[in-house]
Amino acid sequence: MKRAAAAVLICIIASALPVTAQTDSRAGSTERPTIAMIGAGDMGSAMGKLWAAAGYHVIFATRHPDELGPVVDEAGHGAEAAAVGEAVSRAEIICLAVPYKAEPSIAREHGDAMRGKVLVNVDNALAYRDGEIAAKAEAVGEAIYSARLFEGTRFIRAFNLKAAYSFPEPDQVDAADFTIPWTTNDESVRPIAEALIRATGGTPVYEGGLENAREY
Repeated sequence: MKRAAAAVLICIIASALPVTAQTDSRAGSTERPTIAMIGAGDMGSAMGKLWAAAGYHVIFATRHPDELGPVVDEAGHGAEAAAVGEAVSRAEIICLAVPYKAEPSIAREHGDAMRGKVLVNVDNALAYRDGEIAAKAEAVGEAIYSARLFEGTRFIRAFNLKAAYSFPEPDQVDAADFTIPWTTNDESVRPIAEALIRATGGTPVYEGGLENAREY
């Protein structure tokens, strides 16, 4: 099974968000929602920077938001830092970039607040880092395992084949040439997912239901 990055990225988008607000980043839309980027490692920082440049309002959040000054400064474009709970409450989109083994505790602490929202999952469960949960997730498929943890969300799996270092810089997005395969059991989220993918410079490739994500 392919693995691109030792990071987890789960993106959660409010279900009430109008599809018209999710337009192609290259179309210059000013109607873009707030993203809470939970986790500010390599993956979270790279994607948060691209989304901020595309016009999304990005809030980076960890247990220690006072340490996120360099990440916020690099992202620019009005990005800021906040505690996880505050970021979740303020955002229409929540992106979670943490190790896979952290998912159960995140679901316990924030799962109720995430219900009814779109959740984009970029998890890679790695046995050497995540331990027992990696085997459990791979047995049923990581997308399906995570969707069960975050029951009640409108679940998408995407970006997990993309390494953080391979994303373009914001000024190179228009010239970028890569594809992002993604899956969901809820086709109503397609415009939202595809707008987020395009905002990073990628071309979305829809592959159907979550069962089709077994190889990534």
